[in-house]
Amino acid sequence: MSYRFLVQSTVESRVGRCCENRKWSNLLVFAAVVAWNWIYSVEEVKQTKNLRFPTMKLDELNFKKIAIICGCTLVGGLTFSFGLFPMILKFMLKQNVLLKPGTQMRWMFEKIPFPLDFKIHLFNVTNPDEVMKGGKPKIRDVGPYYFEEWKEKFDTEDDLEEDTLSFTLRNTWIFRPDISTPLTGDEMITVPHLLVLGVFLSVQRDREEMMPLISSGMKIIFDPLESAFMTVRVMDLLFDGIPVDCGSEEFAAKAVCSGMESEGAVAPLNETHVKFSMFGMRNATDAGRWVVYRGVKNIRDLGRIVSYNGEPEMDIYDGDECNQYIGTDSTIFPPFLTKQDRLWAWAPEICRSLGAHYIGKSKYAGMPMSLFKLDFGDLKNEPENHCFCRDPPEDCPPKGTMDLSMCIGVPILGSKPHLLDADPKLLEGVDGLEPNEAEHDVFIHFELLSGTPVSGAKKLQLNLEVEPIRDHEVLGNLPTVVLPMIWVEEGVSLNKTWTNQLKYQLFLGLKFNATIKWLTIIVGTLGSIGAGFMHYKRTSQVTQVEQVAAGAKSEGGGRFISVSAATTEEGKNGGGGNLPAVLDGLDPSGISKRMSDPAQKERY
Repeated sequence: MSYRFLVQSTVESRVGRCCENRKWSNLLVFAAVVAWNWIYSVEEVKQTKNLRFPTMKLDELNFKKIAIICGCTLVGGLTFSFGLFPMILKFMLKQNVLLKPGTQMRWMFEKIPFPLDFKIHLFNVTNPDEVMKGGKPKIRDVGPYYFEEWKEKFDTEDDLEEDTLSFTLRNTWIFRPDISTPLTGDEMITVPHLLVLGVFLSVQRDREEMMPLISSGMKIIFDPLESAFMTVRVMDLLFDGIPVDCGSEEFAAKAVCSGMESEGAVAPLNETHVKFSMFGMRNATDAGRWVVYRGVKNIRDLGRIVSYNGEPEMDIYDGDECNQYIGTDSTIFPPFLTKQDRLWAWAPEICRSLGAHYIGKSKYAGMPMSLFKLDFGDLKNEPENHCFCRDPPEDCPPKGTMDLSMCIGVPILGSKPHLLDADPKLLEGVDGLEPNEAEHDVFIHFELLSGTPVSGAKKLQLNLEVEPIRDHEVLGNLPTVVLPMIWVEEGVSLNKTWTNQLKYQLFLGLKFNATIKWLTIIVGTLGSIGAGFMHYKRTSQVTQVEQVAAGAKSEGGGRFISVSAATTEEGKNGGGGNLPAVLDGLDPSGISKRMSDPAQKERY
């Protein structure tokens, strides 16, 4: 039995078993047998003298054409990667991020399809009686209380000529007790009485001549006024509201209540009472009329604020620079930013624009990002920002803080949570703060090309500038201290659904471009250099001729006689030195005889 027949039998046997048993293992064995049969067949054909496989020899290659092709590949790849592809990508991104009606960005801008994370931390004062006597406050961070924050923009209007979009903003907070566990919102907490201290501190700072009237009104409204602190339920303080009796007919009491209502500190509850809360009056209510650029005429203006409540700038600070609306509303940013740019956003709650600066590279969901962080700076040493100070350069807020009194109407300093990056003297004034960069810093992971924030957290702490109320029998012994009250965090981290859109719509194209770029660079460069070298070597090659030694055996068993050998043999008889080589089979002695004959000699 021949080997080929054995192979054929094996193949047929395996095919039959495979069809019968339908097992993957039989398929693998069958494939192995077929491969072995093919290899054997190739070897048989190679050994057949009448058949020859066509092969491409190195000498048959046209290295000049190869070098030209590789060079064109290199130029074409670089042109596509650095010229054509960026133009196409920028055009596509620009069309997707504009705030024109019908675009995906417009739809997301009007109503973010997912809630933002909103967390609230409160500072519980554990020694209020000691503080009333001038002692050092001891505080404890209580939280976080988790909320969903929904942002909606309605009553939108497009101005095609000015390329602007007008809308009314509404923020809605929804408490999430399931995530806040074990906190429920029913906890009792001791905090500074913001209405009492806020009114007294503001009047003492700016309108001290009204202090007697205010003192009389406070005694009536908050009878009895025994402390600068109050112990309240958490949700009452934050959203539900704390009732305040404004039913007195006394002039002083009416003056104080009217002042609090005009400043927006309280909201009507019934005919005789108002209520105070920190967020309740802004929950599910209109947050002003905004006008922003759509970015159609200038993509760099995308989302930039034009006016707020009909005003093209603020009228709060002394300098025009500080009254400008710089940046966006923080929910959108223009694309094609660089590391040198800052991410500016304006917030009406603090009447200021803040700009995060580039820190370094980062990653989110496996994608390369840029990390930006916020620094409140040191206004005393920043002359360009002295318009944010009350009386520069001496009366500027401490390092790492900002004065919000001109915006809120109460002597409050804004800072990072737990006074992170603030003047160390502020930390020495209270016990219980533990600043930590990982938990308390303000950051944003940002994709520069598309202008997409994928993860970030805005954090702000409110600190009351406490000082003794002069000539007041209850509040006259308070310490001079910056007392933390509350800090909030508004953040977002895109989930897999939204990061996949960014990954497949942007980064997949960038990876494709990078692959094309490096592939053409490697193939084009190495191919051009290698082919050019081989072409040069071929054109400059010189054929070398070897001299064969006398008496050397030929492949047929004969001998070669070189010119020098013939000359040597005949030199004795006066033979010539330019005879051709004598081929195999000729007798050298016969040559000598013929050369001695005059006729033969003449013939040769």
